[in-house]
Amino acid sequence: MAPLPTRRVILSHYVHKGRHPVRAANDNRRVDGLPIWRMALAVSAVPIVSVLVILSILM
Repeated sequence: MAPLPTRRVILSHYVHKGRHPVRAANDNRRVDGLPIWRMALAVSAVPIVSVLVILSILM
């Protein structure tokens, strides 16, 4: 009886997330922390959007 052909095992099918980058020992930041400029952009956009909503309701 001939051996059955084996399927190749591809590691990328099982690895979902890569390694964390190497950081200094005294680096206390979160690995997936949100950059501060995105938070500042979101906070500054809220008043502009609210003014646009108020003006669209009034007109």
